[in-house]
Amino acid sequence: MFEFPRFGREDAVLFSVTTTFALVYGITHDHVTATLSPEYFLLGKDLARDPRTFRWAVTVLAVKASWPLGVLAGMVFRMANEPSQQLPQRLPVRALLHFVAVPLVTAAFVALVLGASPVRFDPWDQRTVAELMAGPTRAAAFVRVWRVHIGSYVGGALGLILAAVLVRRRRARMGKP
Repeated sequence: MFEFPRFGREDAVLFSVTTTFALVYGITHDHVTATLSPEYFLLGKDLARDPRTFRWAVTVLAVKASWPLGVLAGMVFRMANEPSQQLPQRLPVRALLHFVAVPLVTAAFVALVLGASPVRFDPWDQRTVAELMAGPTRAAAFVRVWRVHIGSYVGGALGLILAAVLVRRRRARMGKP
């Protein structure tokens, strides 16, 4: 008979840590990129109509975008650590938390690589959109910030998959004599 997994204190710690890390990454990320291209946020994210101060509006936007990703990361870690017939032993939460940095580091790396890519290499015609939104003089910064954001999402997803695989491998090694 199917039994739902129980949510315990260790799960609360896991979800709290993954969500906190996602929030810190997201808020820092958005404030750095808002410095590089305020137009990306004012026009691309429509914060020009937000009644709050610019930096406060960026923070609120970052929180709204980041906390669900932290919860999702916690769910992925929880599922990767769920006991099964092949892997009956779970990692203790302290060992599981060692893997939380993997998606963050991967997100930052891919974001930096995409952000540093030449703006003239433009297979998605981002420059045209950026020129319409930010003007020709600010278009390059807009494109770079746009790419940094894409890189963070893509890198975070790849890093989360990698972290889940690493958790499963660690658990597999635990079961071997």
